[in-house]
Amino acid sequence: MKSFREDFFFIKNHKLSFTLAWILLLLGLLTTFFVSYYVKSYIDKDNQEKFEKHCDEIRTRIEILLEAHKQTLLSGAAMFDASNYVERKEWTIYVNRLRLDKHFDGIQALGFSLWIKPEELAAHEKSIQKEGFPDYHIKPAGKRDAYTSIIYIEPFSNRNLRAFSYDMYSEPVRRDAMQRAVDNNEVSLSGKVLLVQETSTDIQAGTLMYCPVYKKNQQIETVAQRRNAIFGWVYSPFRMTDLFQNIVSNDHDFDMTYLHMHVYDGNDINEKKLLYQNKKDSPNDPPVLFQYKTQLNFYGAIWTINFQQFPNPINKINYREAWITLVTGVSIGLLLFSLLRSYAMTRMKASSIAFDLTKQLREKERKLALVNADLLQFTTISTHHLQEPARRLVSFSKRLQDELTRSTNANEEVAIALQFIMQSAERQQALVRDIQLYLAAPTPRGEVELVSVTDVIEKVIQHHESLIREIHAQIVCDTLPSVIIVCDTLPSVIIDKSRLYNIFNLLVDNSLRYRRLDCALKIRIYGVPDEARIRYYVEDNGIGIPAEYREKVFLVFERLQVNEDQNSTGIGLAIVRRIVESCDGAVNLVETAGGGTTVVFDLPTGL
Repeated sequence: MKSFREDFFFIKNHKLSFTLAWILLLLGLLTTFFVSYYVKSYIDKDNQEKFEKHCDEIRTRIEILLEAHKQTLLSGAAMFDASNYVERKEWTIYVNRLRLDKHFDGIQALGFSLWIKPEELAAHEKSIQKEGFPDYHIKPAGKRDAYTSIIYIEPFSNRNLRAFSYDMYSEPVRRDAMQRAVDNNEVSLSGKVLLVQETSTDIQAGTLMYCPVYKKNQQIETVAQRRNAIFGWVYSPFRMTDLFQNIVSNDHDFDMTYLHMHVYDGNDINEKKLLYQNKKDSPNDPPVLFQYKTQLNFYGAIWTINFQQFPNPINKINYREAWITLVTGVSIGLLLFSLLRSYAMTRMKASSIAFDLTKQLREKERKLALVNADLLQFTTISTHHLQEPARRLVSFSKRLQDELTRSTNANEEVAIALQFIMQSAERQQALVRDIQLYLAAPTPRGEVELVSVTDVIEKVIQHHESLIREIHAQIVCDTLPSVIIVCDTLPSVIIDKSRLYNIFNLLVDNSLRYRRLDCALKIRIYGVPDEARIRYYVEDNGIGIPAEYREKVFLVFERLQVNEDQNSTGIGLAIVRRIVESCDGAVNLVETAGGGTTVVFDLPTGL
């Protein structure tokens, strides 16, 4: 029966050793994948930001173009303000001098629409007919409360002839923009329309820009006065494809081949309100790589611009750093796994030898006890040296970094790769260290006695003193000889010094690590007697922990993701709870008055 039990525990222990090797391999690979994913996400974010910046540049060019057209309309309105009456020939000379075809991409025409009261309609039509247009009549025909008519439009040829005599005020979308221009005494932009210039071929969506012209010597301080004083509008029609195509085709800083640009009239993406698209969507299009939606607000008119970036098979995103991180991390993980597995095999062989000797030398129990003691010492030392490969990786990585810094042909990618190797090794080192602390937490590591909490805290502060002074933190506890310490003596407790040091060191380290940057850190440590136990409080004014996370952070590998600190493993509070509970105590978190976190735990006094 004794031999059977020994066989059973021999197999079980070595299964645990191999299981630990696999667990550490899994942790290393998970860490590597997380870091690699972070690097890839950073690269994607950088490319997304570049993409959005370029999209904003396109939107800015559109705004600049619209502003240029606005100035053209204002100058045309100024021409009417400066003259008793602008004749057709004068308008033609003025527009020709502007050279719209050369200086104003996408503008279809520059015209003037006259405001006509119903009682003035017949006289107006006869006046224009006498100018050499015998067939002139305002269109569309019909009785209305007011009329407008495009009497001047340049170039006065081709498509623009269709707009001559057109009453834009008769159409609701145009009328809304014309009325806004009058009421606000400002340039306005209409919604989506079909221009009267369009023929049966190459039909494009259109918009119109209006600038009001008022009668001379009229009051225009109020909306009512402006409506009563309206004389007409200088306006420009835009064919949207012509307007935007020039902006897109002249973009030499960005490859537009794989960028889809859609412009919509209004706040939403609505196909019925589509003003322009540089490429038609296709079911065969690959998945969208980046997408960015922005808006342009031009004096009350809103355009929604939706950009979609598709993968470029030639100019692909470079994920080299992410791959380097992945390959390096996996290599380190496999190396550590091999070392741990080799250690487990060595330990298994050593145990096997010891086990065989035990079977052979069972009338020699004293020697067997000595062998078991040696084996226990070997196990302890071997466990301690699990961190040795990681320490060597950190050491040699730093040496390589120093050599690379002194090199005149330093390779930035190699430097980044070395940094990732060092960070991964340091992370692995911290994990093994804290796992060991967690596993050893319930067992005293020295004599259990009445320990001075004040002395222990003094050592903790000495350990962190350089950082405390650097950030000008203040620790309030008892009267220790330091300029950063203030307050009363703390009561002593029954425990071993090593574990008590671990408790306060981990809690102070957490306060220093998760401090606020907008105010100086203040840590207060004090104890309150409670029968045969002391309840200790470690409170700070740091970033605090939301209520929903205060229990979760005591779990292994759980931490708040507030920084990229490689030394934070998420095991610290779990170690504290494990030590305190091994002393029949409890630990929990509460919010510090005014913000921050207070850790409350109790330990025995021995009374």
